[in-house]
Amino acid sequence: MMKKYTFLLPFALLSFLAFGQAPSGYYDGTDGLTGEALKKQLHRISSGHKVWAYSDFRDTILPDLDEDPDNPDNIILFYKNASIPKANFASNNEPDYWNREHTWPKSHGFPDLSDTAYTDVHNLRPSDATVNTSKSNKDFNDVENIAANAEGEAPDTYTNADFWDPRDEIKGDVARILFYMDMRYESEALDLELVDHKSFSGDPELGVLFTLLRWHAQDPVDAAEIARHEKAYGYQNNRNPFVDHPEWVGEIWGTASEPFVSLDQSNFSQNFGTVPFGQSLIQQYTVNAYNLEGDLTVTVEAPFYVSSDNSTFSGSSTFAHADGVVSENFTVYLKFEPQQADGGTYEGMVTHASSGLTSVELNVQGKEGEVTVTTIAKARQQELGSMAYVTGVVIDAGNNSGNSRVIFDGTAGIVVRSFDAGNESANLVQGDSIVVSGGLSDYAGVLQIEQSPITITLVAQGAKLPEAQEVTIAEVGEPYESELVVIRDAAFKDAGGTFAGGGSAGNFEIKDATGTMVFRIGSSEHPLVGTRIPNGLFDITGFVGEFSGDYQISVRDLEDMVLVDEEEEERPPVISIAEARTMVEGSVVTVKGIVIGGENNNRDNRVVFDGTAGLVVRSLDLGNASSVLVMGDSVMVTGGIFDYNGLFEIEESPVYIDILNSGNALPEPQEITLSAVGEEYESELISLRNVSFVETGEFAVGNYTLTGDDAEVVFRVGTIDHPLVGTSIPQVSVDLIGYVGQSNADYQVFARMAEDLTFLEEVLGVKDARPSLNLVYPNPVSGLLHLHLPEGIDYPVNLSLFDLQGKKVKTAQVTEGTLSVEELRSGMYLLTLDKEGRIFYNRIIIE
Repeated sequence: MMKKYTFLLPFALLSFLAFGQAPSGYYDGTDGLTGEALKKQLHRISSGHKVWAYSDFRDTILPDLDEDPDNPDNIILFYKNASIPKANFASNNEPDYWNREHTWPKSHGFPDLSDTAYTDVHNLRPSDATVNTSKSNKDFNDVENIAANAEGEAPDTYTNADFWDPRDEIKGDVARILFYMDMRYESEALDLELVDHKSFSGDPELGVLFTLLRWHAQDPVDAAEIARHEKAYGYQNNRNPFVDHPEWVGEIWGTASEPFVSLDQSNFSQNFGTVPFGQSLIQQYTVNAYNLEGDLTVTVEAPFYVSSDNSTFSGSSTFAHADGVVSENFTVYLKFEPQQADGGTYEGMVTHASSGLTSVELNVQGKEGEVTVTTIAKARQQELGSMAYVTGVVIDAGNNSGNSRVIFDGTAGIVVRSFDAGNESANLVQGDSIVVSGGLSDYAGVLQIEQSPITITLVAQGAKLPEAQEVTIAEVGEPYESELVVIRDAAFKDAGGTFAGGGSAGNFEIKDATGTMVFRIGSSEHPLVGTRIPNGLFDITGFVGEFSGDYQISVRDLEDMVLVDEEEEERPPVISIAEARTMVEGSVVTVKGIVIGGENNNRDNRVVFDGTAGLVVRSLDLGNASSVLVMGDSVMVTGGIFDYNGLFEIEESPVYIDILNSGNALPEPQEITLSAVGEEYESELISLRNVSFVETGEFAVGNYTLTGDDAEVVFRVGTIDHPLVGTSIPQVSVDLIGYVGQSNADYQVFARMAEDLTFLEEVLGVKDARPSLNLVYPNPVSGLLHLHLPEGIDYPVNLSLFDLQGKKVKTAQVTEGTLSVEELRSGMYLLTLDKEGRIFYNRIIIE
């Protein structure tokens, strides 16, 4: 698969190589070798090195290898290129502290401390703790160098959701570390592989190969890299051959300047498994091609057939190269179709050829025969890598993983995880009854159908879910993996904290009378995320998972946690909010009021008013979360008083919220001047007339400046979901309704909805226009505007539409209930209705 290339060393690089010399005879046996033969010999030479304890890298090795040459008390951080005290070792991911960072992430193949790769001196570097968290287990690749992608803690480093792009000065260092890891760990126990695509967490592979080849050439070995390498050799007694001999990278993987082809088999299996005569199985893979000099031809032998369009299959297919294009991607469809019912096993060689490129070959296999569906219990007894054919019902809701789904058939459960085109497990929902086939794999102890080719057939939807099996924590183990269980009378160790999801942040501890175990939230999208970890005893229902010997339970939704015993504190008597505002911080109070806003400006904060005063309610308590409250809810709230940067809140847990009723009329806003905005009106509705915005452009999340009557006040848009976001900032005087907030010494005004901004006086020249929130339905409007006339008004009426710059964009006399607005651009407008001098207005959105 690999081609031998000549690697021309720059003169400066040749000079540097004189600084680091391998001991005589160290690389014996490599003469004349290229490709896989060279890689295997280097593996034999590099294996069997001295293994150190992980703590040694904190206490001795990294402080020595990465010592600041100008300050022996300091250590140089790899990505951040900053010098900080060696003593500043992070115990809890503190910023400006350092920890041990695996360049090849440990979650990509060696998650256990006992793995030799976990403590490989060539792979471990000191990193700023927050930068380490940001890097996480991402692949390495070029990331667009824009401010939005900048890793602020590490200058000249860029990142996005998938990739990590370090500063230019260490790009080659990173590449050579990863080439070493691929070469060094190549055995049945651990086979790391560099791939030319984004990899998946848990798989022993990392990308992106061609980028690393470019980085290796762009940032050659320098004196500092050689000096560190020599000291690392002193500790571990093995060397990184690609520091000593950079040209060997080209001999094994190729170079970035010549024709290069890599096969992305991330959702493809070379073994098609068993396919009956009369049927076929199609898989696909991607060919990543670089620097081609001509078309790419793919050929294969029957009973395998190739296609470029997934329609016409034959023994050969040509993929056109575009002149002048350096990087190209081709999707290859490969079909296995037995030609007779003979139970035979077939092999074929897929050959990829192009001008100037040594052919890249891919061996494929398949077997003709009937497929027998087994129980999941029997499938769990099969060898890893073998094909499983099972049926079951999806028992999880997809809240813990975007791709994995747990299925159960009455005998046992198993995880299904597929990225195969047309068979993506992410499409499955709870209650789906499916037939699935695919290869068995083990991810940190969890058995799953994960290896391609995977086929998923949906049999039915809405199937009845199995009853959860009642177990104690002490009983949870392998027999219950991927099955629904219920644990009675369980309590949370970290009650009072906040649930998070994904990564290590999603692990919490529960206990019952028999022991403790992990309560796992696998995704930041889980409905529990952001709520407080509750006190009390719960019956917890969920499916059992495993991570390297630790068993876990994952709930699907809020209903999976049933409170069975809570000692609710006695609630104090109801007082007015005005009285509550006179009490000291930490006092527990009970108030009643109407929710007057908050949901469009903060996920959790709600503003409550009772006629005497207002306050903010902020609760993350499970079952008492303020985030469910909407304007018009009448609520009774008990909780501790808290001052957040001057803002008076009921926030201290436990918070109890009772929704008494909904849909109540909101209080009339108090008309005040801009200069009067302050503590007296905090968390109350106000009306401001004839105020202006300093800023221009469109609203986004952030602060803006309101001016009027010789005063200035902050106008705040709190969330990306606010209806003002993306609309034009009015360039005329406006009338504004909103509620008052505070951040330290600055008071702020928040609009609740788009209709809270009107610009009547300057546009219409009148002061007695009346708002009519039901003037148009539905709102937003799509194409045709439907009118609902105010009481006492009949047709005909005169309508006018103004944009947010105060420009009149449409007028019409309407004699019936509709008006076409198809010619207007999408956005926000002010609609006015005039009937013999009586004027009504409504803010509308045109889609």
